[in-house]
Amino acid sequence: MDDFEAVLGDAEKAVRRGVIGGVRGACRSLLSDSRDLVPYDQGDLSRSGAVSMNTAGSEVEGAVTYDTPYAVIQHEAEDYRHQDGRTSHYLGGPLRANSDRYMAHIQAEVAKELQGG
Repeated sequence: MDDFEAVLGDAEKAVRRGVIGGVRGACRSLLSDSRDLVPYDQGDLSRSGAVSMNTAGSEVEGAVTYDTPYAVIQHEAEDYRHQDGRTSHYLGGPLRANSDRYMAHIQAEVAKELQGG
């Protein structure tokens, strides 16, 4: 029984490492994808993009944020005109369009950790 518990504990740790790495990688990818769409004037909005992680407790949460006073306005205002294919919904659009790729990245990181890193 002790061997089983040790193996199970190691597997749980590997899955958690994989999920954390996968979520971090998926968020970084979303940040990159969204930067291709962020309205760009002087670059302040694009440069303010960041990935943050919360791995406290049993939950793993990742977030992509843009930290300028007008980030929310630019994201939500569909009537603004943007140059060079830039657009509103620069986070939600890529998230929906690439969700399968982000999930595959998380799954691959978990699989890699389960195979020994």
